[in-house]
Amino acid sequence: MHTTSCRWSPKDHAACRSVRWMGAILGAVCSWNAIAVTANAVDPSTVLSVVDENAIAIVRIDPQSFHQLPDAESAYLRLAGNSLPEHTRKAIDPVLEMKNVAEAFLLFSASETSHVPFTRDPIVVMSADTDQTVAVGDGGDGLGQTKKVGAAMVAGNLARLNFDRLGKPSEARDVFRAAFSALDPAPLQFAVYLNADRRRSIKEFGLAELERLFPVDTHRLAEVDWISGSAYPAGAAGIEFLFHVADGEDADATKNAIRKSIEDRLSAPLEIQNSSDVNDRTLRIQLGASAGSRQLQAWSMEAKRKIANSRLRRIALGLHNYHSAYSRLPSPVMTGESGEPLLSWRVALLPFLGKAEYKLYQSFRLNEPWDSEHNRPLADQMPDVFAIDASAANGNRSTVAIPVGEGLFFDGDEPKFRDIIDGLSNTIMVFETPDENAEIWSKPANPTPSPSNLDDVLGGHFGEEAVVVHGDGSIHWIKPKALGESLWGRFTRNGKEPYE
Repeated sequence: MHTTSCRWSPKDHAACRSVRWMGAILGAVCSWNAIAVTANAVDPSTVLSVVDENAIAIVRIDPQSFHQLPDAESAYLRLAGNSLPEHTRKAIDPVLEMKNVAEAFLLFSASETSHVPFTRDPIVVMSADTDQTVAVGDGGDGLGQTKKVGAAMVAGNLARLNFDRLGKPSEARDVFRAAFSALDPAPLQFAVYLNADRRRSIKEFGLAELERLFPVDTHRLAEVDWISGSAYPAGAAGIEFLFHVADGEDADATKNAIRKSIEDRLSAPLEIQNSSDVNDRTLRIQLGASAGSRQLQAWSMEAKRKIANSRLRRIALGLHNYHSAYSRLPSPVMTGESGEPLLSWRVALLPFLGKAEYKLYQSFRLNEPWDSEHNRPLADQMPDVFAIDASAANGNRSTVAIPVGEGLFFDGDEPKFRDIIDGLSNTIMVFETPDENAEIWSKPANPTPSPSNLDDVLGGHFGEEAVVVHGDGSIHWIKPKALGESLWGRFTRNGKEPYE
């Protein structure tokens, strides 16, 4: 069993989530072909005008050079599907269309001024010249609010920005300026700021999420105050990392320790630039196509796991809210007056998933089948939450399923929590199913797991692991083959099997 968690203090949870989004963005877009990419030089002055001490990470996009990447469109679809929530994608889509824009930035901040999770809604920052301002405004609700701040145009959920502090001297501004200035031109770049409090948290508690992003032991990351990097640095296939040591007195020893940690973790060839100057606190690591591809695969899998956790959590909450409203769970199949199957349980759950989903629910004619003349076009509007891995190949087919059948969580037309004799925390309520078993999300069809078909109906997106949700809403990463016959005991609701 595996659960993704952040062990930082609540104040620093934002930083934990920020670096994961940053890595997902960078990791989803690189294809390792030997091509030449011409990128614009980095000019961080625009984004620095809106940086304060709450800033944690900044991602820089060069739209012009991005479109020079091989298969840029399909690469972005992977980014959009696996790495970012819908409203963050809406912020990036218009930016990538602005081919006349030299650069744009995504600013991730740990602002405590709003209850809106910043990692789901970064601020877009670009130069405020006339053409770009018009393009941002034309994005409508795609970019949300827009505001000119000095030489910058900012867009997104601006309630989180403290405009009184923007543009004033700060350590964060100095750090990000140094981090970006050290980079060669590239289509995508990033910088992460680890201030003293964040380094202390890493040192005391560790942070596995950082190890997934950077090929170095977490306790070594507690010794650096900033990290920056590029995909396709100077137009060459690969990734470049820069680690800046916080303590100048022990910089050389720390750089050597970081280098050794990376060499131990990545067997592929590396190019390491470690200056002999004792006053140079920066270590530059370049991963070629082989090593870089391995790191990107780790990023991609982490992004997929994160989005799966988020979507399954929403579905679990929706099911619990549905049960609170009706004292039962939705029927696996919505039926007509004569008992004929009409729509899926997913349609019934829509009002409990959010405003956009409720609006879609109101568009359905609930007394007509899913493929009626009116309802069939709505099948092409599947909410992201019903795709465990939102790849373009899935289209309108859902890879999120519920166990339907005698003795399972959804047994009968009106399943109730009180019927789960084995206990909600011990019984599977939702599970991922492979792409080949995915059904059109609004169609009233459900898999019926059995001891003989679990290999066919469970998993399919995370290698040897599969993700399931128990009745109490807890998310579990399991290895079905390792569990063997005991796995079936998690599916039955009153089998009284021992829980492993």
